[in-house]
Amino acid sequence: MNFFGHALIASWHSAAPAFALGAMLPDLAGMCRATVPRASHREVAAGIELHHATDRAFHRLPGFRSAVRAAERGLAARGLGRGPAAGAAHVAVELCLDGVLLDEPGAVEHYLAAIDCARTELDDALTWTPPEREASWRALVARLCAHGPPTDYRDGDLVAERVARALSCRPLLALDGAALAGLRGEMPAIAGAAAAAAGEILAELRRELLGA
Repeated sequence: MNFFGHALIASWHSAAPAFALGAMLPDLAGMCRATVPRASHREVAAGIELHHATDRAFHRLPGFRSAVRAAERGLAARGLGRGPAAGAAHVAVELCLDGVLLDEPGAVEHYLAAIDCARTELDDALTWTPPEREASWRALVARLCAHGPPTDYRDGDLVAERVARALSCRPLLALDGAALAGLRGEMPAIAGAAAAAAGEILAELRRELLGA
């Protein structure tokens, strides 16, 4: 699950923006090329724990795994090798799912409050290692605040570029030019599979995390 989805899941547990920020923080730290910082703020720390619990549940959900397998098959049919197809399918489904979850009631407002909380309230709550990563974090928060809701996850070409960037540091999964073109061509099908699976995924997560 990507960061916007984590903010939505956090809203099931708490309305506190700091809690939602913590739930997104491992993904946001990765965008800064940093490890997860140490959090002295109680709600941020609790959100980080929820992030890990959510990911453990999410990655084994039948709805998610089915969507990823369908994406893998489509990418393989377009000529991607096994590793790149598997890596791209996993990341692309997660990002497309964020695009679908933008429509969940209150999700955008909760996300924006969490990002604003990072900008205005939590200056001393996070300890980055190495300390230079703090500058990258502040730049990311400023960029996310300026950008608003992550509607880019509804644009197949932009999602494909982000998938390629995410896999670029993994030699066995990285996409060459032909593989990226194949991913771009398959994005409508992947986005459709993510949209079709979203309701099932949310219901499965509610059962796993809330017992509901």
